[in-house]
Amino acid sequence: MNEHLRLERAGEVASLVVDRPDTRNAIDFDMLQALESHLDALHADPPRLVILRATDPGFCAGIDLKESREASGSFVQTRVATMHRCLRKLRSLPAPVVGAINGVAVGLGCELAISADLRVASEDARFSYPEPRLAVPSPAQHLVWLIGLAKAQDMLLTARWIEAPEAEQIGLATHIASDLDRAVEELADQILDLAPLSMRRTKENLWITITEGIEAASTHHQAGVTEAADTEDRKEALRAFAEKRSPEFTGR
Repeated sequence: MNEHLRLERAGEVASLVVDRPDTRNAIDFDMLQALESHLDALHADPPRLVILRATDPGFCAGIDLKESREASGSFVQTRVATMHRCLRKLRSLPAPVVGAINGVAVGLGCELAISADLRVASEDARFSYPEPRLAVPSPAQHLVWLIGLAKAQDMLLTARWIEAPEAEQIGLATHIASDLDRAVEELADQILDLAPLSMRRTKENLWITITEGIEAASTHHQAGVTEAADTEDRKEALRAFAEKRSPEFTGR
């Protein structure tokens, strides 16, 4: 596996770590291939929570431009197809994904950041899609869904920087934290207190809503609620409510 893109597991939590600080965590094709392999592993054996993070000095500076200088058209086609597969697999993981966004998130870095379900950003976080400055188009589809057409147009058609306060205001970031690691840890604890099967079904329902629409999501939710009725966690939740205590979920 690629040393610059690692999958780490600790109990019920998995971390995808971008670790290439000498390039501000720019991503090359080998790293994309490693990312896809790791995502396939997470789909096959899902944890309860995935944390997407990067080593300092920044979250991700986008695609490695050095690799692009002498790239052929066929290589570029393969790389961008791999990139889009990775983003789809990340967004459709059957577990909540928390992004810990430290510093700059540029281009592909921004796409990775907004592929997380919850995005905790440092106070110095900055977001940008600079592709038109480099004579390639920016991806728009998920950004438009996340922050709306008008805000996406403003961001993509100017290639400007979005600083942390504005990122939180428009929805690029869920919230800003002065202590990023602590904020991510607290958020992880909140998620891990919730019923695992219900969280997985809720994440599925979010993805179905995005990709298939309201009617498909409604059908999926009805099936999920029906299935939940016979689970041990549902019975435990109702007992705990009656007994005025916190439930102890087992994922069954």
